Amino acid sequence: MYPTIEPDTALGRALVAFFDVLEPLYASGEKGVFQVIVFGGCAVHIHTKARGSADVDAEIASHGYADRSDIVALLDEEAYVFADEEGVTQMLELDASFNTTLAPLHEDYEDRVLRLVTQSNIPNVEVYVASALDVAISKLGRFGERDQHDIQVLLSKIRVNPRPLGRGGKRAVR
Repeated sequence: MYPTIEPDTALGRALVAFFDVLEPLYASGEKGVFQVIVFGGCAVHIHTKARGSADVDAEIASHGYADRSDIVALLDEEAYVFADEEGVTQMLELDASFNTTLAPLHEDYEDRVLRLVTQSNIPNVEVYVASALDVAISKLGRFGERDQHDIQVLLSKIRVNPRPLGRGGKRAVR
């Protein structure tokens, strides 16, 4: 069981709704399980409520009979339009070129994901957000000005466990 995080901003709720388009495809269980891990600006926003992003950087996996390319095509069909807290129209679009192999990632990043609370809770659609630590690590690859700011904001959210893990006295980071 993964820890959960509930989106409480317009962008966070829009991110949930963005993936709701897949629920009819997976609701019956006949197509298997759809899993996505969100990275990038959307993940930064979920963790910090700082800045947003119009593109959804996500690692997408289908465990079953749905073809990944069909899923990407369905998500990429058109932008998801929503109103932010000020009532300004914004949109979300899948960044179909996003690939986790292009950014540095810790080998255990999947063990630290947080399950995004969705509206319908269909068990076959699993939407996760990479941990704050892993989003920060992924931003080291490009390391532009915005990435550096995101890293600083994300690192301010990470808790350090004061209990030593081993001989080296290293502390666990969550």
